[in-house]
Amino acid sequence: MARIRKPGDRENLDALILISPLLILLSIFILYPVLSNIYYSFTKWRGFGAAEWVGLKNYRMLISDNKFHSALKNTAILLLYIPLGLLVPLLLSAIMREGLKGWSVFKAILYLPNVLGYIILGILFSVFLRNSGPLNTLLRSAGLDVLAINWIGTTKSAIHVVGVLFVIWSKIGFGCIYFLAAMSSIDTQLYDAARVDGAGWWRILFQVTIPSIRFAIEFWVVLLFIEVFARAFGFIFAFTYGGPGFSTWTLEFGIYILGFKNYQMGYGSAWAVVLFLFCAVIAYFQIRLIRRAEK
Repeated sequence: MARIRKPGDRENLDALILISPLLILLSIFILYPVLSNIYYSFTKWRGFGAAEWVGLKNYRMLISDNKFHSALKNTAILLLYIPLGLLVPLLLSAIMREGLKGWSVFKAILYLPNVLGYIILGILFSVFLRNSGPLNTLLRSAGLDVLAINWIGTTKSAIHVVGVLFVIWSKIGFGCIYFLAAMSSIDTQLYDAARVDGAGWWRILFQVTIPSIRFAIEFWVVLLFIEVFARAFGFIFAFTYGGPGFSTWTLEFGIYILGFKNYQMGYGSAWAVVLFLFCAVIAYFQIRLIRRAEK
């Protein structure tokens, strides 16, 4: 007897046919590379030739590798700048929303870092902040020699300069536009009611604005985590090239050096697996946020 097709079977088949090209592309360009990377993380491989299976040797090396420890420490330091990376554009957006004169000009200026890109910004600041660069020259000429420090030439200050420039400053423009767009959806009657009750600017910010754009704030925090883990390479490559020493190494930068400079592709793949796990956790929380917003 012929099987009776349910009405939904045809719809499911049509949907599968329509998305099959995308599934094929995802399998080729995402799934296969991920699985291959996991396999090579258990091998000794130079990026060419035959790979030698070494089991967990690469992961044991991670435990005692000072470069890996430095990368984790530096990543953790960059993560500590995320609260400021949220607070600064949020406050600026709240101020500009009040009708700051010439606010459109301010938005254009603040958005400039996003137009230039990380590589150009890294090169510009590597020149601007060097010990004999324009900033220190200006400070010394003004008699402020005490402030003319070696910004990116010391291991203690370099990663913090990266944190301020990459996590906070470079995100201000896009963050302001993002939060202004979120604030534009808030019912103005809420603000009017708060002012009638005698609420000041700060009280309105914390009791009206922030609760109304809670999802936007949470999504921005997730985005900053993604930036730190998966998009800092270009800026660090052009700005400090991981130096001085290993003081600005991150997992991304370490993968590049090990795999494409030292030809330790197998060991670099082990670093990539660790980075993949971090990104997977971030993606999980991002999906939860999106699903909660849909509900």
